[in-house]
Amino acid sequence: MSIAREATSVSGPTSTGPPATAAATTALSGSSGVPDASAWTAPAGHRDTGRAWLVWGAGAACYVAALFHRTSLGVAAPEALARFATGPGVLALFTALQLGVYLVLQVPAGILADRWGPRRVLTGGAVAMALGAGVFAASTALPAGIAARVLIGAGDAFMFTNVLRLAAHWFSARRYGLVVGLTGLAGSVGQLVATLPLTASLHQLGWESTFLAAGAVTILVAVTAVVLVRDHGTTSGRATAPVEPVRVALRAAAAERGTRHGFWTHFVLMGQFVALTALWGAPWLTTGQGRSPGEAGALLMLCVLGFTVGTLLLGRLAAGRPRRSRAATETLIAASAIGWLTMVLWPGQMPTAVVIVVLVVLGAAGSAGMLAFDTARSANPEHRSGTAAGVVNLGGFSCAVLAQLAVGWVLQLAGDTAYQLAFLPVLGLVLIGAWGALRNRKITA
Repeated sequence: MSIAREATSVSGPTSTGPPATAAATTALSGSSGVPDASAWTAPAGHRDTGRAWLVWGAGAACYVAALFHRTSLGVAAPEALARFATGPGVLALFTALQLGVYLVLQVPAGILADRWGPRRVLTGGAVAMALGAGVFAASTALPAGIAARVLIGAGDAFMFTNVLRLAAHWFSARRYGLVVGLTGLAGSVGQLVATLPLTASLHQLGWESTFLAAGAVTILVAVTAVVLVRDHGTTSGRATAPVEPVRVALRAAAAERGTRHGFWTHFVLMGQFVALTALWGAPWLTTGQGRSPGEAGALLMLCVLGFTVGTLLLGRLAAGRPRRSRAATETLIAASAIGWLTMVLWPGQMPTAVVIVVLVVLGAAGSAGMLAFDTARSANPEHRSGTAAGVVNLGGFSCAVLAQLAVGWVLQLAGDTAYQLAFLPVLGLVLIGAWGALRNRKITA
């Protein structure tokens, strides 16, 4: 059986064949009254078409904005320390609260993707991020700044899983892995804008103008979602998706080894990448490595480029191919552990060439976290794809929140330059995630 057919037999959608009839849908219900999800099939005529790419593109634009807002504080950290007159421990609280809200909302985001549909959720999330950016632009007091980041985290939480929900409905199983990879690639555009271009804007336009402009662009993205995003390609002849109780959906998604493997893969690969790029990358490069803010922005851009190129290559070469995907993720898990070990053990300032290699490797490792969603998608039916994606996404951002708080606490206690000691908890989390991924490794392809 080919991987496309295997994924289709598990997850529901097919690239050919007629839509299910209403009578067939009624027949799917068992004695418990809960539909047999494995038998449900969405209409196929609109899949993989030009309109599908247009709808996905509008959703991906929301994710581009989300990645910009999520990682902007990592580059703006030196300015934020001065603006809010605070230390690294409190700065870590900024991002930890933002990602904490994101984390708490991951499962609800997945459930709402399945229940309400991406159009409404993406629009509301983009509006929340725009409001957060406006508050962040105007704030000088710590409570207002924290409230702004919480708003941004809440809006960001609903972006990725809902774009994946669009991909699950608008594209066939054979294209899903590629579209997930392209979604990660689109997000990396937002991260790239939040590196050197954001640094230049902060220096030339100032704090208020930069973040107000970011909020205005995000409002335009919300309008684009309203106009272009559609939850389904057609309503005529479409079977109603089965609605499971939340507890049943979560339990069923978590019971799948593919979901658990995706959780731990995302935990280790995406978690370390977010911890570095969303907050501690720029301070480590400036305070810990003696680089200028401009150099730090350029070096972080190389890390994001590593993510971008890795996402593109892995999306083409490994997505939808279980054996290749497993080999790529396990190789990059080992590479990320070596990268963090280098940052912990290297005596003194690292040569520029070593910094570049480490950052590119960690960026490429982060890109492999996107393959976790392909693994979880193939193990779950389409109507549960949002819930499964939410569970997987929970992994990476659990790691990121723990890593960012731990680094901030160590720096607060040991001094602003003690990054070798502060990065030890990140290395520990990477090793824990590696153990979890190997423990839930899928033996069969």
